[in-house]
Amino acid sequence: MTVPSEREELLEALLVEAPELSFTPEGDPDLRLVRLVEFLARQAAREFYEQKVKKQGSRGS
Repeated sequence: MTVPSEREELLEALLVEAPELSFTPEGDPDLRLVRLVEFLARQAAREFYEQKVKKQGSRGS
């Protein structure tokens, strides 16, 4: 049995036959939107970190 990746879990959560995603600023946010934002933030942080590492590596060479 394989463990689904973070991306696969997110896609499954978003694609399940469920009501349309909704944003309610005054109420409880849709947990699927929260998971999507968390996923995108982690992805952006990884990409930013990789760019920094590459930039520092090219200076040291």
